Amino acid sequence: MKSPAVRIGVSLVLMVALLAFFLWNVDFEEMMAGLAKANPWLIALAALLALVSYWARVIRWMLILRPVAHVRHSSAFLATAVGYAAITLLPARMGDIIRPVLLAKRDHFPVSAGLASILTERVFDLWTVVLFFLVFLIWPPSMMDLDAGAAANLRLLQVSGYGVGIALALGTLMLLGLFRYQDRFVAILSKPVARFAPSWREPFANFLNHFLDGLRVLQRPRDLLVTMTASFVLWYIIFWQVKVTLLAFHLDLPLRVAFLLVTLAVIGLAIPTPGGVGGFHKATQVGLTTFFGVELNLATAIAIVYHAICFVPITVIGLLCLPLLGMRFSDVKDLAEEGSTE
Repeated sequence: MKSPAVRIGVSLVLMVALLAFFLWNVDFEEMMAGLAKANPWLIALAALLALVSYWARVIRWMLILRPVAHVRHSSAFLATAVGYAAITLLPARMGDIIRPVLLAKRDHFPVSAGLASILTERVFDLWTVVLFFLVFLIWPPSMMDLDAGAAANLRLLQVSGYGVGIALALGTLMLLGLFRYQDRFVAILSKPVARFAPSWREPFANFLNHFLDGLRVLQRPRDLLVTMTASFVLWYIIFWQVKVTLLAFHLDLPLRVAFLLVTLAVIGLAIPTPGGVGGFHKATQVGLTTFFGVELNLATAIAIVYHAICFVPITVIGLLCLPLLGMRFSDVKDLAEEGSTE
């Protein structure tokens, strides 16, 4: 296993390289001129929508955990705010571990179930983003004057989108199958552990059972429907956040444009840099310039503001919440290490 120092080093090198790639050929005077012309009230509205989307995440997370534990709204909010602050400030998306560990400690349920709830969140996020992306592919907005390279990239996106949709459907079916044969699955995985260290078999089996319990919402039709609806609402708010951000820069593009831009931003966020810095920016910039003819310097300004809207307000709130938890930021990093050893 790589040491934390190596992971941090790789993350920071990736961030610097991607930022250099993002800013290559950018005219900074033109970029600043684009920023100066943006409507501050619409940017403030987009930031408010971003905060509403985080509150929607809190509600959805509580729904996901409902089959496992009773979670207080205040605890889920504090854990979400601190977790996303950690995602912004720490490398390798450590906040995804910090968030469930913190909530499990506050509301007294197994950490493994909390970690599984984050996996469940990712399943819902992937399903929702992919479905809206497929809507974009089936009913695309007007994209005039696409050159040969852009048209080829669009075809690649179409093939990739349909492929990811099929893979996601198969993966979800596999998850559902695990519940049907949970005892057998746990027994098979626990057997080699018992041969290596017999005393570890029961704790390992308990961990697997708690982990699968954290995914239980996927098996309950009513909870699944309610949580999927919450996921659609959450992402629809995010799409409007993008729409309002574009309006702030005097770009009145169809809402479906946000379906593509958000998909690309999610891909950029998959690169494990602090707060997705670099990958998020470049993905947004490429989407705007390649498919919608936005000038490079303006697209760069939009990407910077869009990222700030997504991460700065929730990071400030998360840092302000730390005293309420009796914690310092150094304690947050310890939670990440604790969660990785669970």
